[in-house]
Amino acid sequence: MRIARYFAAALAGAMNVTGLCGVAQATELEPHEVVAVPPGTTVFLAYGLYGHHDKITPVSGPDLEDGTNLDLNLGIARLAHYFNVGDTLALVEVLQPFGSLDHARVAGTRLRRSAGLGDTILAAVAWPINDAKRQRYLAFTVYLTVPTGKYDKNEPLNLGGNRMVYNPQLGLSQGIGKGWSVDVSADMIFYGANNDAGAGGTQRLTQAETVQIQAFLNHAWPGGVSTSIGYQGLRGGKQRLDGIDTGNRTNFNEVRFVASKFLTPKFQLLGEVNHQFDATGGFRQDFGFLMRALYVF
Repeated sequence: MRIARYFAAALAGAMNVTGLCGVAQATELEPHEVVAVPPGTTVFLAYGLYGHHDKITPVSGPDLEDGTNLDLNLGIARLAHYFNVGDTLALVEVLQPFGSLDHARVAGTRLRRSAGLGDTILAAVAWPINDAKRQRYLAFTVYLTVPTGKYDKNEPLNLGGNRMVYNPQLGLSQGIGKGWSVDVSADMIFYGANNDAGAGGTQRLTQAETVQIQAFLNHAWPGGVSTSIGYQGLRGGKQRLDGIDTGNRTNFNEVRFVASKFLTPKFQLLGEVNHQFDATGGFRQDFGFLMRALYVF
């Protein structure tokens, strides 16, 4: 029973790595994403992510480290379009993840890999503050995760979450001098119920809200290069199966290092490495790596 409690945590921990869609419990921002661009712009982004998870830290009791592992391999296709609604800049976008959860073990017990499509994310953004002169941007975003991803109620590990997720987010970007800026965002993440969870898919999984904070300090260098150091923290997300606390949470702290460069005026490459230095109630991501290609139409 002890190990069975953490089958769901394996999924929860892996999903926190990506911060995206049904595969993710929260939507991560990269540096400068709050900065507005001209209306009429369309942007395509392609992501590749890898996350290595090395242990589970229960809410109480010793870590599950020996014989515990999970590798996340994920791709994400993202299409965004900017336009004006009256005098307010807005954005609509869709994100589609795909990939696999591999080499999953919990205290020596192997879990079958999951591969295929993750849950689709739909998003809408509005900029009540869009002040290029003062380098100040405030964006309000609503993400809706739709349960379109692969889900097998007989398996403990799935790319799809089999539930709706609603995530309002407020983000601020502020220039603080020549070449310097800060990005700060806050989220509340609300989870729908999964009525096909637990042993044989016969139980009801519910989850309390998660609070997320993200922050970056950015510096723009000559030649189109930008570097950032960031923090991401999540709290909450208590899970229950048929009303019984499973011990799973969304609690972690993470440090992030990001570098990007525009190779042409319309094409940018971005890379990130990250590490969770504290995690309870799920898998701890020891190392994460992200590559992103961005093209402006």
